[in-house]
Amino acid sequence: FAGWNAVSSYGSYISAFGVVIFLYGVWEAFSKKRVAGNNPWGEGATTLEWQLTSPPPYHQWEQLPRIK
Repeated sequence: FAGWNAVSSYGSYISAFGVVIFLYGVWEAFSKKRVAGNNPWGEGATTLEWQLTSPPPYHQWEQLPRIK
């Protein structure tokens, strides 16, 4: 079972490395406090979720928008 033990160990190292990268991303996001853009996907993103500013104001629409 030594081979499978090695595979399992390598997998755990890769998973731990991914967790470290994730935690660095969370730390970096909270420490720099950059404001998110209104539409990070560009002009082609015209679906409903990108029609609001970021962060969206409270009660943006008085009536629900019609979805086709």
